[in-house]
Parts: sequence; structure tokens; C-alpha cells
Amino acid sequence: MAQQKQLNELLKWSINKATESEDAKPIPGERPDLEKLDPNIIDAILGKSDAQLMMEAMQVIKNPQASDDEKELAWEDFEMLIQQIDNASNIDNMKMWPPLLEELKNPNPKFREQALWSCGTATQNNPKAQAAFLREKGLSQVLEMLTSDPEKFVRAKAIYAVSGAVKHCDAAQLEFNNLGGYKILVKILEDETDISLLRKTIFFIGVLLLQDETASTQLLDQHFFHAVDRLLKHHMDDEDLIEKTLVTLKTFFETATSPIHPQTLHMIRPRILEAKKAYGDHMLAKADWDVLETKTA
Repeated sequence: MAQQKQLNELLKWSINKATESEDAKPIPGERPDLEKLDPNIIDAILGKSDAQLMMEAMQVIKNPQASDDEKELAWEDFEMLIQQIDNASNIDNMKMWPPLLEELKNPNPKFREQALWSCGTATQNNPKAQAAFLREKGLSQVLEMLTSDPEKFVRAKAIYAVSGAVKHCDAAQLEFNNLGGYKILVKILEDETDISLLRKTIFFIGVLLLQDETASTQLLDQHFFHAVDRLLKHHMDDEDLIEKTLVTLKTFFETATSPIHPQTLHMIRPRILEAKKAYGDHMLAKADWDVLETKTA
């Protein structure tokens, strides 16, 4: 009852303010005491700030009494909010990176995935969030999950998180290199059976080749071509994976700064010719096929 009375007073006052002329004198006693109003009423009318909503979502995520459904909804709200670059930057201002990164170790794999999703969304094209993510040792944790997490859908989301942290960030690229990032990616190509994760990984390698001038040399050191040969040999029927692999291979040839052993090129050539026979111009333009064939001749 008291809240309804306060709400009525506030609505009446706001209507009067909207309709009174500039020259009209305020009517004594008709202005409510805003300091005495229930904050929930103010929130209902004006709406909560994004910072408040982010904090409330994180409180639910960290609340051991909250149900899984409540936490899942909170994760969805949090990830949606941090799609806005200012909100993503505020994760650091609000000291929310530590509790967010703690969720990477959540025993529930769904919530580990949600935490990775939020990491990737927050850092994507956001230098301030990328810097904070590095400072909080987020990259090392996410890279470890790429090979250690038992759930393939979690590992797939880890690629998204690494990509968001590293792309267009020199400091993150340097740390990625120091942490053996290329070794981890090639190991995935060699050992992984999940097609979705293989697609994401080979595509990400193509991105790295374009932004890191040391990528081709490091990939050669990790026997990248043997991993590519495995992909082409065992997954020739997956058009999407083969296309991504060949595009990345073409990018490798165009950005390579170190010579490639002729025996390595001889190994990969039959796979390229097999893919061309299977897919032809439907997959790549003639000029792209020419690059692959010329480089492996």
C-alpha cells in the first residue's frame, strides 16, 4: 500500500511537470520527497543501469543457492550485456574478471562453456578488455582448457575465447606464442576427432597467419603440414572442413617467411589434387587452385 501511494505521487508529479508551462509556479506540497521513495520504484520507472544488471547477473552466477536454470539465464543476460563494448570494458572497473575466470573451473561443463563465451565476447575487438584479460592470466587458463577439458563443446568455445583475446592485440599474440599456442593448435589438428572443433581451429590458424609474421615458421616447427595431411586424408567428405583447410594452406603459402622442405610439399600435393577433383571450382576459384598446385609442384 505504501509503495502504491509513493508510485501514485511520483506519477502525478511527473505528469504535472510534463504539462505545466515554463512560467507556471510550482504548487506547494505537490513535489514528492524523492529521497524517501523506495529504490525499487525508481528502478521500475527509470530502469536499472547496465552495470547494476551485470552485477546482479554475476551475483546469481556465484550464488550456490541459485538453481541451474537461474544461473543459465543469468549467464545469458551477462553475455548479452557485455556485447556492448563499454559494458565489456567495465568488467575490469567492477573487478568482475576474477569471479568470471573462476567459473572456468566450474564442475558443470555448461557453465564452463558460458564463462568461455563471455570471455570471448568481452575481449573481441576490445583493447581494454584484452589487456585486463591478460593481466588476470585468462589466456593461459583458456589455452590449457583447449587440450585438457573433457567436453568437446567446451573445448570448441575455448577456441572462441582465445580468438577474442588474441586477435589484433600484440601483447596477447606475444603471450600466446610464449605459452606454446601454436603447438597446442597443431596438437588439436593431430588428435581431435570433433569436426566442429577442427573447423574452428584451422580457421583460427588462418587468422593468425595474417596477423603474426612468425606464424608460418612456428607452424613449420610444429609439423603443421603433417597435421594438414591428416585432415585432408581422413575428412575429405566434409566440404566445410576441407575448404577451410585449403584456404588456410593457401594463406600459409602466401605469408610464409621460411622455406618449406620439398618432401613436405610432395607429401601434401596428392591431397590437394584429390580435393580439386572432388570439389573443383565449386570450392575454390581457379586462381586459388593454381596457387596451391604451383606451390606444391
